Amino acid sequence: MANSELSKLKILFMYDYFRTQVSGFENGEAVSVNDIIGYLEEKTGYTFERKSIYADISKLNEYISKTESLSGSDEWIYSDGRKYRKSQLEGEITIDEARLIFDAISTTNFVDTKICDKIVKLFPTCFTDNYSQKALYPHYQKIASKSILWLNNIRNGIESKEALKISYGYKLGSELTEVSDRIVSPMTLDWENNCYYLIAVDNEIAKDCEGDQELTGKLKRYRLDRISHVSVLPDEQYIGYKNETVKKQEIKRFMDKSLSAYSSDKTVHVELVLKGNSRKETLKAYNALTSRVHNSVTIQDDTKLDSGILKINVSAGDVPTLYTDLFELSTFDSVEIEINNDEVCRKYGEYLKKAASAAKLKSLD
Repeated sequence: MANSELSKLKILFMYDYFRTQVSGFENGEAVSVNDIIGYLEEKTGYTFERKSIYADISKLNEYISKTESLSGSDEWIYSDGRKYRKSQLEGEITIDEARLIFDAISTTNFVDTKICDKIVKLFPTCFTDNYSQKALYPHYQKIASKSILWLNNIRNGIESKEALKISYGYKLGSELTEVSDRIVSPMTLDWENNCYYLIAVDNEIAKDCEGDQELTGKLKRYRLDRISHVSVLPDEQYIGYKNETVKKQEIKRFMDKSLSAYSSDKTVHVELVLKGNSRKETLKAYNALTSRVHNSVTIQDDTKLDSGILKINVSAGDVPTLYTDLFELSTFDSVEIEINNDEVCRKYGEYLKKAASAAKLKSLD
């Protein structure tokens, strides 16, 4: 019989056991009271009586019930003869969620893959021994601790609404060049092109702004792997939106106009007609476009899609990458592209002439 102090701790060990040690796989596995007693003996060095295990299971179910932490069940640990299983807790991470986090971290360049080992230790029942040897190929890129520090400084600036000084430059190989200091008021972080971007107000050009609507034109995007230093400036003026609702709307509008990390004050609306040899070929081209311009494409007419014809509308910032995305559509041999916007056609033609010159072509048809 364990001493009274360990008896008080026993229910906490049991709670941790069912949260982290009971299998997360949906294979009907269960644990017996002997399994629980063995686990407690391993942790405490004492052997507990079976009846005390039943009593604590009842208390655990009562606690979960009173905290309303359950979804779709009346009990957390429920009886099946002399076996016990973990049901789904509200707020508890599921096996699919744990694996999704693992996959996202292992394939994201900006995040150190060592975090994956911590995820496995936190949720051991969600991973088999050979889970890391799977179809996804981890990047195994070592992330500089300074990069993580800069990211945390940015997050602190966003949360505390304090201005930041960032040293920002251009990448030349693995080095940064043409670095200059800028004072910004951080708004939010974005994720694009496998990297974080800071969306912030440029204090220098926004110092004379009056009203929230004027601020949107002063928003800039800063790629974190082009930042060599970040410091919080509590004594510097923070230039932000006065109305939180307007802030959310304007930042969303700014991001919606962004393509491949570029953004523009001017929005263009383009009607495109995709004409493929078949429905499948047209859908290939359409999916290539929407994978890059995913927030800004709507279907205008798909009634002739079985004949390979699809009309879509694109609304995006008037930035160079819009035209590279249009050019990508032209690389599908079995699909013709019709662009119904004279200004976009003119600019697109200019870019094509530059490309033809670089390719040493004398003319464009």
